[in-house]
Amino acid sequence: MRDPSLETTLASLGHGTAASAFESDHLEFKEPADSVRRTLAILAEAAVCFSNAEGGMVVLGVNDRATTRAEALVGADRHHYPVELIRRGIFERSAPPLTLIVDERIVDGVRLVVIRVPPGVAIHSTSAGLATRRLGDRCAPFTPQEQREVLIARGQHDWSAELSGETIGTVSPVQMGRLRDWLRAAGQEELADLRERPLLESLRLVGPGELLTNAALILVANEETLRRGLPAYGYAYQYRPTPGREATSRLRGHRPLLEALELLQDAIEVRSELVPLNIRGGQQLQLVDYPRMAVRELLVNAFLHRSYSMPGTVEVEHSPAFLTVWSPGGLVSGVTPENILVHPSAPRNALLTEVVSRLRIAERTGQGIDRVYREMLRVGKQPPTFSSGHDVHATLTGGTGNTAFARFASELPPGVLSDVDVLLALSALRSRRSLTAARLSELIQRSPAEAEEVLRRLADDQVGVLESTSRTTRLRFRTYRLRPGSLGRLAGAVTYGTHRADVADDKVVEHVREFGYVTNAALQRMFDIHVYTARNVVSDLRDRGILEKLGEARAGRGVRYGPGPEFPARARPPARADR
Repeated sequence: MRDPSLETTLASLGHGTAASAFESDHLEFKEPADSVRRTLAILAEAAVCFSNAEGGMVVLGVNDRATTRAEALVGADRHHYPVELIRRGIFERSAPPLTLIVDERIVDGVRLVVIRVPPGVAIHSTSAGLATRRLGDRCAPFTPQEQREVLIARGQHDWSAELSGETIGTVSPVQMGRLRDWLRAAGQEELADLRERPLLESLRLVGPGELLTNAALILVANEETLRRGLPAYGYAYQYRPTPGREATSRLRGHRPLLEALELLQDAIEVRSELVPLNIRGGQQLQLVDYPRMAVRELLVNAFLHRSYSMPGTVEVEHSPAFLTVWSPGGLVSGVTPENILVHPSAPRNALLTEVVSRLRIAERTGQGIDRVYREMLRVGKQPPTFSSGHDVHATLTGGTGNTAFARFASELPPGVLSDVDVLLALSALRSRRSLTAARLSELIQRSPAEAEEVLRRLADDQVGVLESTSRTTRLRFRTYRLRPGSLGRLAGAVTYGTHRADVADDKVVEHVREFGYVTNAALQRMFDIHVYTARNVVSDLRDRGILEKLGEARAGRGVRYGPGPEFPARARPPARADR
């Protein structure tokens, strides 16, 4: 089986760079040890390491420290290392046993052995009990807590489905009534009308011996039982008039999940700022500082996806400037702030998520992050921000959003208005004169090709919001800007002047040709704009390669910008005809 990327890497070995420079989270080089037994143990450790991560390849027969080709390709002779021996050796030295694809490769007359390791379904260790996983170009210890997180991400472990030790007799009639109300509101009247035990069994909230699952404990147990059975459960809320002042309102409790959500949302909404906005057709939008559905999704996520094996409670800090929700435990393995929009749903507590999804409190996936983005962006606010370590922090910015952007977005076709990728693109164009697929791909967490499709969709005649710049019309990846009509309707939302980008480019180019550089102050005078708008103009021109910074100055009036790699060359004058 040939792998083009591996072939390229093997061809690059030993040309002044050590093989270790090519090692990654999917590739490792090994050379034979002083004995076959020791070599097989090393290979088993490497295979286990890759299996517990995203898989990869181990190449036997390469000295990863050598910088010459002759020294790097040490080989693995067929007599000592036949393919079947390596396959069987790894199988016998891993638990559960790994069955891998092993083949040989001849490079410059030297035999190498390539071991392909797929991502494991279970957690694997060596026969000695060592479990590691690949992080970058090394194998790191794989702690029991991290192993649980990986099993959760793979759908093999669900704490919320485990039996709690508390019996059905500890169910609260009040919380059961609240559960039935939510079911009816979600259109599941037949389920809501069942007697207590059949209802709990239908939702898989009760198991053998009338024992409640942990999910049931969180949803319908009485508060005393919840405190006893799950001491880590809880929530806290505080309101500050400004982020730096003492809290003027606090709420702390251990009420079951459905009631806790109502209490927290009410505490936030009672202090909400609301601005009505008239739009076309005599309709009216209600612009709120923290959109209700965005807040609900964040609160639900905090309870559903927190780690209940860790101490700490769900914390909400509220001020006119920010709303931040903390939940114990980092993001589920594989999910990061950089892929949270597009990563497949990986609920930490699958049963609890499933039940809450049936109540339609949150998105069916139990994640709903795209809804948080959508609710914030469509009213002209910044998207949410996320950070993850031992806790997850989700933050919404305050204020009621931009009315010009909200009115503009309300006039988009319904299918466009509901597209988070589209809203992120339009939001970016509020502060950037132009946008490329490379930049948009970072914002929407997708490939540049997918980002280009989003931009082209906005530029087609059916939507007609964007246009490609004249210099990039024939390129595969173009530079896009708002059409004049769109720019006029968004004049109250953009942070730069509304003159045409081509004209601006030409002015800057001519200035640099004459003086050799341009400064922020020069741009302010040139276009009659303030310092921050001039900074955005510079950022846009640098992103497109037209300008680049000169010298070592980092800030202030001394910063100069000269021709970049895409700075347009002077057009040659037409050749004179011979007389």
